[in-house]
Amino acid sequence: MPFLVGAGELPETQMSRGSLSLSSFWGGRFRQFSSEDLPNNLIDSIQNDDGLTQLLGDAAKAQLDGGSWLEALGAWRVPTILFALASSDGTVQGVASAYVALCKELSVPLIGIIQLGGSWDAGKRTLDGLPWCGWIPNEENEIGNLKADSVQTEIEVACENLKRRRIMLNI
Repeated sequence: MPFLVGAGELPETQMSRGSLSLSSFWGGRFRQFSSEDLPNNLIDSIQNDDGLTQLLGDAAKAQLDGGSWLEALGAWRVPTILFALASSDGTVQGVASAYVALCKELSVPLIGIIQLGGSWDAGKRTLDGLPWCGWIPNEENEIGNLKADSVQTEIEVACENLKRRRIMLNI
């Protein structure tokens, strides 16, 4: 069951909107946890299925036991999808690169990254070498500028790209 994790602490409304949009096309059960919860107990209790689990809060934040959610996701080999917030012009802060590097360092099986909000330029996204899989519009004005079927198509494409990468990476 892949985890949906923000690259940094993303606003809950944007994280939830992106997670629910992706989950509607992914299928399976949808769960939500907080980064304040103890990860090892929760990961151990999750049944294996093909749904998605959203983690609200900062996954790299140290827990009281000294570990973090990202460390636990790596230790348990839990497939992970990162959400990165973009500004209105599509610029993504360096936190996305930092989280990809941290996932690599902690052996987190990273499926890919989804851009939340901003304008989407697939060609520009590939220039940074990160595993971008798509875009989900996150603001009402972004959605208003697109036709409803275009928004659905973007989400479907992102979902299919993630599933394809998961198979390719065998995670």
